[in-house]
Amino acid sequence: MLWEAVISGLVVGWLRKGRIKNLNQIDVSGWPLIIAALSVQGLIWIDFNFQLIYLNTAYPFLYTGSFFLLLLFVFLHRDDPGLVVIGAGIMLNLVVIAANGGMMPVNGTTLPPEILEALAEGHKSPFHTPMNSQTVFALLGDRIPLFYRPNQLLSLGDLVIGAGVFIFVQQNMIDKRAISKDEYNRIEDAEVRPE
Repeated sequence: MLWEAVISGLVVGWLRKGRIKNLNQIDVSGWPLIIAALSVQGLIWIDFNFQLIYLNTAYPFLYTGSFFLLLLFVFLHRDDPGLVVIGAGIMLNLVVIAANGGMMPVNGTTLPPEILEALAEGHKSPFHTPMNSQTVFALLGDRIPLFYRPNQLLSLGDLVIGAGVFIFVQQNMIDKRAISKDEYNRIEDAEVRPE
């Protein structure tokens, strides 16, 4: 979903006369927060698959905590509309994950039985659990299938994140904020100076 959002954002940005090189000038201060969040989730995956240090009892806390790191990064860049939308999507996912014991509930009705069984037994993913009658905020869980990948389900939060990525990419290809402040001031001065 993210790749589709990035590619469509690049295409629209190009159609709007934007430049890909402007993306190199985006302010990414606070990027260690993203690295930390992804590292935590990666550590969970590694431990889940190889049982290296047996963090299984801490998975829900670590996973939920990684979302707070991402939200902190968004807060640092709250003047960027695309990142604000991404933050809204992250928040939607965080709400449903936190309300369901640190795992994203999955609507298994569209999944193959073997995948659903593996999820129910805890062998498929450290991040997901099947929906049941006890699921809280089920509407926010993974329940939206991709028509070209029916076994991949998205949440409402995922869709909002994708929309935010699309906005972020195409807007920063054309936005004046992608230009350095000094260069932008020179352009503004040239536009208002009488000949």
